[in-house]
Amino acid sequence: MQFGEGHLRRYICAVASGEHSWGPAMIDRRERQATGGFALRLRQVIDAYGSANSIAKTIERSEGAVRKWLRGESEPNVTDLRTLCEQTHTSIEWLVTGRGRREAVHTLETPPPSYENQPNRPPLNYALLEAIMDAIDIEVSKEMLELPSPKRSMLVVTLYDLFQESQKVDSDAVARLVKLAR
Repeated sequence: MQFGEGHLRRYICAVASGEHSWGPAMIDRRERQATGGFALRLRQVIDAYGSANSIAKTIERSEGAVRKWLRGESEPNVTDLRTLCEQTHTSIEWLVTGRGRREAVHTLETPPPSYENQPNRPPLNYALLEAIMDAIDIEVSKEMLELPSPKRSMLVVTLYDLFQESQKVDSDAVARLVKLAR
């Protein structure tokens, strides 16, 4: 949920005065976001890397944006997520879902795989690519989004890398990354 500046001020004032209408469910969700899941894994990555300030400089984002991610108030977009994972050598799958290894298989020193059919390399899994594209289309329709071609392409490549080992599409991960691509 995105708040405009006026909404955020009202929210802060309402919470400070105890006049908010959100029940325990909203507070519990915020606590879970800040203490578990993505925010907790991001905290581990940042602690290993140095600080929120140093990671913000590295990925060319404001420290405030990174701190919002840590508090569970927002999440990075797909481009920021990919840059963050490349710079910290972290697996996107692990950071987004908590599954798999934390360390990325391909680091910046290792060039990304060429997606051409080559001898000695497994061929592209066209069925997996189609399943990924179908899953993206479903999520884009559900969210009523319009994704420009560059963002859609980045999503396809990111999701292919994410699902290449398991050869299965995780619809929850697709939904989360599509929302981040906005």
